[in-house]
Amino acid sequence: MLGIAALTIKKTITLFALVGPVSMIPIFLATVENLGVRERERFARTIGISVTVALLVATFLGMPLLGLLGVSFGAMQVGGGIIVLLLAIAMVLGKETSFKGSLSVATETPEASIIPLAVPLLAGPAAFSYVMGSGAWRTYADLVPVVAPILVVGGACWLTFHMACRAGKEIRQSSLDVVERVGGFILSAMAVEMMASGLRGLFPVLTPG
Repeated sequence: MLGIAALTIKKTITLFALVGPVSMIPIFLATVENLGVRERERFARTIGISVTVALLVATFLGMPLLGLLGVSFGAMQVGGGIIVLLLAIAMVLGKETSFKGSLSVATETPEASIIPLAVPLLAGPAAFSYVMGSGAWRTYADLVPVVAPILVVGGACWLTFHMACRAGKEIRQSSLDVVERVGGFILSAMAVEMMASGLRGLFPVLTPG
C-alpha cells in the first residue's frame, strides 16, 4: 500500500511539472480578459476538465490510436511544437489575441479557446508521452498510480486558474505584458525542444552517435 502511495505521489509531482499550469497563468488571463468573473471561473473549470480528459484519453487510447492511424509520436511532437511556436511568436509581438481568434467569439463561447491553452500547452507532447509511457496496468490496484495523478493535476489546473481569476484584478497590465513577452521567449524554447525531440524520433540519423 505504501509503495502504491509513494509511486502515486512521485508520478503526480512529475506530471504537474510537465503540465506546468502556473507558467500558463499569463496566457489564461489574456484569454479571459473580456469575460466576467463567473465566465472566467467557468472557463477555469473547463480547462481543468479538458486537461484531465485529454490525459486520460492519451493514457488509455494514445498509443493504439497513433498506431492505427499510422502517426508516429515524433510527428505529434513536431506538430505540437509548431503550434506552441506560433503562439510564442504571437506573445512576443503582442499579437496573442489575434492568434487565439476573435474576441467576440471567445466571449460568446469560451470553450472554443481551450486550444491551444489546454492542448498542447498544458496537456502537451511531454505530458502525453509520460502518461502513455507509464500507463501500463494489470490489476485494479495498478490503476491508482495511473489515474490518480491525472485527476489531481487536472484539479490543480482548475484551482490555479480559479485563483488567478481573483488575483488578476490586482495585477497591473504592464506587468502582465512583461510576463507575457518573457513567457513567449520561454515558450519558443519549449517549442524548439518539442520539435527537436520529434525530429530525432522521425529521423534517427539526427541523434548523435
